[in-house]
Amino acid sequence: MRRRKFNWYNDKMKLRNYYRQLQKDNEVTQVTITNHTEDIRKVTLWGANSQTLLADPMFLESTIAKNITVEKRPQDMVYNPANDLFYVANQLSDSVSVIDVFGTLITTISLSSSNLPGSISPVAVTVNTKTDSPKFGVIAVACSVSNEVVFIDNEIVIRRENIGKRPIDISYNIFDDCYYIANLISGTISKISNTYRVTNFLNILGARNLGMNEDNGDLYIYSVENSDISIYDSQGVLKDTIEDVTSSIVSFVYHPIKKRMYLGFSDSNIVSEIDPLTFGIVVNIRVGNNPVALAYNYNNEMLYVRNRGDQNITRLDVKNNIIDTITLGDFGVGMAISSRKDIIALSNSKNNMVNILGSQSGPTVSVNEEYYEDREDFQHNPAMVSHLKIVASGEDRINTLQLLENSVSGKEKCSTLSLSNHHSPQNFGNISEVYDISGNLIDGHVRWCFKINPKQQVTFLIYYKQFEMYKMLPEKSRISTGVQMSEGIPASWLDNNQNKLPDESNF
Repeated sequence: MRRRKFNWYNDKMKLRNYYRQLQKDNEVTQVTITNHTEDIRKVTLWGANSQTLLADPMFLESTIAKNITVEKRPQDMVYNPANDLFYVANQLSDSVSVIDVFGTLITTISLSSSNLPGSISPVAVTVNTKTDSPKFGVIAVACSVSNEVVFIDNEIVIRRENIGKRPIDISYNIFDDCYYIANLISGTISKISNTYRVTNFLNILGARNLGMNEDNGDLYIYSVENSDISIYDSQGVLKDTIEDVTSSIVSFVYHPIKKRMYLGFSDSNIVSEIDPLTFGIVVNIRVGNNPVALAYNYNNEMLYVRNRGDQNITRLDVKNNIIDTITLGDFGVGMAISSRKDIIALSNSKNNMVNILGSQSGPTVSVNEEYYEDREDFQHNPAMVSHLKIVASGEDRINTLQLLENSVSGKEKCSTLSLSNHHSPQNFGNISEVYDISGNLIDGHVRWCFKINPKQQVTFLIYYKQFEMYKMLPEKSRISTGVQMSEGIPASWLDNNQNKLPDESNF
């Protein structure tokens, strides 16, 4: 036992001395490769002459379809561009669930300390989207039973403000950086500034739904009492009224390309395009049954219409053409779309779930930025490898390393190193000390190939001596070609007694 322990210490000392000398005699570079996928990927390093890809393919389009269980009766939801997260109001749990674009439940924020379910009753949610606002990314939640708006910054409740009776909808106006709330019972529109100053902005009986013109700040208010939609500017001046509206819910969205308002009328199959100057209907578009939510997708410039009666989504292009219909399962009225990725989130009140749908493109394999600088450098100034150390995450090992080299005639030479023979017994981690690679060159013709395991990260520590090719040229050749590398002009070139440059005046 004592002898075994002595041998272990002796081996460690030898390895330490070896690396001390290695670092003294060589330069070192680090290449770190990460596999982002669930599959084994073939990776190719170097090969600068042929501009070999690190992996093939470099990017993959992946489809996301996830169902996330949240708390009771999720209602309205919103996407927060400040942190790339979705927020959904859970009405009967008095909470807000926070979900990322990959369908992971990040946290659930409680809005009440009471044990009585629904004592707060959050039903509508919006977000400050003005990037230069001090409150950018702050979430505002309208609570219909407690008659208040709760403000959330990231995952923390930061403020509460009392408003009118039975707040049922809330909308942020980017034009004046204020929040507007429709109070159904008190028949008022509350306004909260970015300093949290609450005012009674308008008196509108039966105020039910709100919409905002993002360019001029016009406020669209649907009243179930008056059966009309009134349009006010941000100062509270009435601009026009759309009469004879018979619908239980009117949903609004502003189209940033067409500069038009779109209105969806539940209890119908109609979405109307409204001229923001005349407030007349430009066109009525027949969509699915019972359209209850509208949203604009900045990624594909399409308008999404959520049809509750048909349990599907109709997608419209800029010319109001129906591109397709996405069939879904049970869902409620909440819908939000990421402005960074083509991801859509839908609330499912019946099953207490949020559905995440969409597609995204991501790298299969990535490498540290310095790798490409080294590859270009080695292409012109080859490096002779003295030693290679491979450190891999996880327990799965990198089994082999192929060394490929193309000759000038195009003939390919291949040699394979079995890395299982180079596992370092002195280390407890997944480490290989590759001594057999000593003497191999890295230049524009050489490629290293290996297979990286799913979700694994592999680091290559390469100790090498580099050939500065310009130093191998005769001095007179260097003078004639005007080669001046980063190390500067050799002193001998400027020596008056040796290799004196000719005087141009003699010609």
